[in-house]
Amino acid sequence: MTAPDMSDACKQYIRWTIQGVPRSGFQYLSQLQDEELFRALAVPAREDIEDLFSSEPEAPIGFAPEIPGPGGRLGPSSAALGAAQMGGQVLTRLPQMAYAYQIVMHGKLTIAHISPPTAQAHRWAQNYVHHCVALREIPLNLDEDLTDQLPTPVANPPVLSESDYAAAARTLGVDVAAMKAVAQVESSGAGFGADGSPKIRYELHRFQSKTQKHFHKTHPYLSQASLAAGNPYHNGTQDREYSMLYNAMLLHYKGSSMTGPAIESASWGKFQVMGENWKNLGWSSALKFASDMYVSEANHLTAFVRFVQHKGLTSALKRHQWAAFAAGYNGSSYAVNHYDTNMERAFNRLSKAAAHR
Repeated sequence: MTAPDMSDACKQYIRWTIQGVPRSGFQYLSQLQDEELFRALAVPAREDIEDLFSSEPEAPIGFAPEIPGPGGRLGPSSAALGAAQMGGQVLTRLPQMAYAYQIVMHGKLTIAHISPPTAQAHRWAQNYVHHCVALREIPLNLDEDLTDQLPTPVANPPVLSESDYAAAARTLGVDVAAMKAVAQVESSGAGFGADGSPKIRYELHRFQSKTQKHFHKTHPYLSQASLAAGNPYHNGTQDREYSMLYNAMLLHYKGSSMTGPAIESASWGKFQVMGENWKNLGWSSALKFASDMYVSEANHLTAFVRFVQHKGLTSALKRHQWAAFAAGYNGSSYAVNHYDTNMERAFNRLSKAAAHR
C-alpha cells in the first residue's frame, strides 16, 4: 500500500480544523488540488468535516447566496464565507470542495442530485473511491504530529549501559541476558530510530477496542477488528507506524480527542511496552508516558521493569520459562509470532557470548 505524502497546505488545513478554527481550515483546504483534496477530507474525523462544511441559513451581506454549498442547494458555510474574506480562491473552488465533501462523506461515486463540477474532479473522485474506500488504503502519509503534543525527537538520545542493565537485573532478580533477549526480539535491541524517535508499533485492533469501533468504517487503516486484520497496514518501517499514530491522534469523537487512545494503542521503545499500561506503571497520563519514551532508553527499561512486576512475570523471566513469559508479556497469541522461541534463541545466543568474554 502506497499513499502520497501530505502537502504543507494540507497540514495547515488539518491543524486549523482540529483546533476549531474552520475559517483558516477552509482557506488552506481551498489551496489543495483535486488530487489531494479528496484524500485530505478523509483524514480528520467526519464530525470535524461536517462542522467545516455545515451550511448556515443566511449568508452574510456581500456574498451571493446562490453559490452552492455541499448539498448543492444551500449557501456556503460560514467557514467558507469567512475564508473568502481572507482572500484567495475559496468561492471559486467551492464547487470542487463541496463535491469532494459529498464523495468522502458518502463513500461512493453515485449520489443523488450531486454531479462532478469538472471531468478532472470526477477522475480524482474515482481514484479516491477505488483506493481509499474499496481497497481501504491510507489516504495520506503524515510525517509529523499535527496536534503538537509529542516531543520533538533529538539526535542520539541516551542508550542503556551495562550498569543500567545490571541494576535492573538486581531489582528483578533475573540475569542480564534474559532482559537483553526480550529487547532483541521486541526492537532488535535498539530503542530509537534513526531520527531519535522511540521505536513504536501501532496496533489497529487495540485502537478499535478503545474507540468502540467508531472509526472502523471511516478510517479502516487505523481501526481493525483483530491483529491479523491490521497486519496488512504495516510495511516494516517506522515511517508507516508513526504515520498511523499521527493520523489516529488527529481524530475526535463526540468532541473528545483521540490522542490518548492512539498513544495507548502503540507499543513503545526498546522493550515495546504498550502505552495502555501507563497508569499501572506509574505515569500520570498516556501522553506523559509517551513523552518520557522520547528521553532515553533508561526510561524504556523503567517501563519494562514495572511492567514485568505488574504482570507477575518475574519468576518466568528468572527461570527462563519463555512460553509463560511471552504469554503474559505479548498476549495469548504469542505463539503466532514465535515470541517464546525467538526469545529463547536470543537468550541462548547472548548467554554464550557473555560466557566467552
